[in-house]
Amino acid sequence: MVAAAVVFLTMGILSGYCAGQDVFPPGPVNGTLGGNVIFKTTINPNTLFAISWTFGEPPVPVVDFVSSAGPVIGVGYVGRISLDNSTGSLELRKLTLIDSGTYRVSLRTAAVIQVGSTSLIVYETISNVTLRANVIDLMELNDTAIFSCSVSSGSFPFSYRWLNGSSEVTARYRIQLGDGGRTLTIANVTRYDQGPYRCIVSNPVSSKPSQNLTLIISYGPENTTMKVTPLDVLYGSGSNLTLSCSAESSPSAQFQWLLNGTLLSNNRPELRLENIQANQSGSYSCWAHNTRTLRYQTSEPSDITVLEPISGANITTTPNSSIIEGGSVNLTCDASGAVITREWMKDGNPLSAGGNIIISEDKSMLSINPVKRTDTGEYGCRVSNPISTANAKHGLIVNSKGSLTPGLSAGAIAGIVIGVLLVVGVGVGVTVFINKNGGSQQPVHDNPSPVYENTRQNQSPPLPLT
Repeated sequence: MVAAAVVFLTMGILSGYCAGQDVFPPGPVNGTLGGNVIFKTTINPNTLFAISWTFGEPPVPVVDFVSSAGPVIGVGYVGRISLDNSTGSLELRKLTLIDSGTYRVSLRTAAVIQVGSTSLIVYETISNVTLRANVIDLMELNDTAIFSCSVSSGSFPFSYRWLNGSSEVTARYRIQLGDGGRTLTIANVTRYDQGPYRCIVSNPVSSKPSQNLTLIISYGPENTTMKVTPLDVLYGSGSNLTLSCSAESSPSAQFQWLLNGTLLSNNRPELRLENIQANQSGSYSCWAHNTRTLRYQTSEPSDITVLEPISGANITTTPNSSIIEGGSVNLTCDASGAVITREWMKDGNPLSAGGNIIISEDKSMLSINPVKRTDTGEYGCRVSNPISTANAKHGLIVNSKGSLTPGLSAGAIAGIVIGVLLVVGVGVGVTVFINKNGGSQQPVHDNPSPVYENTRQNQSPPLPLT
């Protein structure tokens, strides 16, 4: 029966009753090892009287079909094929690599015989894609990374795609693809080249990615900066400050702190200054060091000025005895703490140098020379720095010449006055006592003469009593 069908088809071809155009769509047909393929014809469903499929050269029968007798399946294809009797399409299952080759078909209808051929390529799927690198620990701008992608099984041809994260890697400056795309070279790596990388290998029937591979790229330190919290121009003693240092670095930078260029013992990213004092004022900076790149960088310095609050403001005078008109006096304003400015006042009004007023350059001393009666008043001194202010007051009394014993202090003069008053008081008391006890009785003399009381000089005596 097979021989008759072949002879019949051959006679049809020789007699001119065949057309071999567009029996199959453009090929080839790709199949997967162990998988299935369908050879689809372009014939619309119709009544076919005879169908014949063959494989290779010389032709090996796959299946012959005659409508009056049914299909005859060739050796090696039993249980592996299915035939569509209306279109002539053929399904081939359980593909092996030796199934690759050329397949031919002859289709006979009532009026015409059509023949055609197509090719089948059976591919093994790709598996076990592996990505390797020559080295994964690199130094920025110094080292070159070389990746290679390999496949343990699969059929050629292979195509390769490279990904850095989700972005595709293509050949450009510093980046080269070689060995048909199997290798990737990145020269003078930067921190942005760390990945993760993977390669995707494809053939016509499969595509498999490799595992991810991430580079370790050392760089820095760069952009080393120092931050002071709280940030201010000046700080009062006893304040608490935190200095923090940061740098772009991989691996993370190690830090040292410097005060006026001298290393401090702290080697942490933060330097805490608690209860800071004036002797801790100075220029602070931090020093970042990368132990892998052996590079270092110092931050811009930050000046920290600590001031002692002002307290105990007072005014002293020289001389400290009574101030006599025409003399001179110095008033000195002093205080504890960091005094930045001083202001002098008299009777609550600002006082400036001029006339008999002299103020020292640092304004700590006010001199009056010569002193006038109009210089009497309340003198004030205001001392301040940016974090504190204190005030002192001093009353100044200017005496006229001769009003007080020269050279005696006000206390001594007051003592003399009190002493005189006490003497006068005692005398008055004695006189009153004598008057109460007999008053003016006088002794009797043989030749008495008048006695005068309250006698004033150049005053006539009273007339004698009769």
